[in-house]
Amino acid sequence: MRVIRISPAGFAANSYAVTSDGKDALVVDPAQPRVAAELKKIGLRPVWILLTHAHFDHVGGVDRLKEEGAKLLCSERESSLIGTPADLCAAFGAPPSRFSADGTFSDGETKRLCGLNVTAIFTPGHTSGSVCYLVSGENAGDRVLFTGDTLFAGSVGRTDFPTGDGAALRESLRKLSALPGDMRVLPGHEDETTLETELRENPWMCG
Repeated sequence: MRVIRISPAGFAANSYAVTSDGKDALVVDPAQPRVAAELKKIGLRPVWILLTHAHFDHVGGVDRLKEEGAKLLCSERESSLIGTPADLCAAFGAPPSRFSADGTFSDGETKRLCGLNVTAIFTPGHTSGSVCYLVSGENAGDRVLFTGDTLFAGSVGRTDFPTGDGAALRESLRKLSALPGDMRVLPGHEDETTLETELRENPWMCG
């Protein structure tokens, strides 16, 4: 399993591609249309789009990837927020989201996508439909956690946007803290970390 972080210049959100065969890829939170070109440069074909949430700064590349045949998955709750004021497109002057989900996850559901196991962990708080994705390959210990704007290195996501909920976020963090073993944590902004590090050093996780 190979994970590629895609952070287009001049944009603060992280996008990620995950591939098991070096050809087909899952794309997590495609923030900008340029993500499609970056994938082409490295020879990856976008097959699935995984949205942790539908805020404007995580979905700017969705339309381009869907034009190339990729299918979009998110939680059912988050799918209902796409194209509404809760996605913040209008608030931040971004083009409106006109796409829709091609399928949804239930909490704890695992789907087999591109030769990888993808488990959705519902983590409301930043938005009411936020999801983290635990993606694992064939090798033992080959797994990563994509946390969107739920958990960052040393911090957590804001809850003052529409559908945000501080109490729900605290419960979601408790849920993440109960995951077994250590693993890479790949957030929607800033640098990666590990679950072990956050349990030890992040005041929101260890307090």
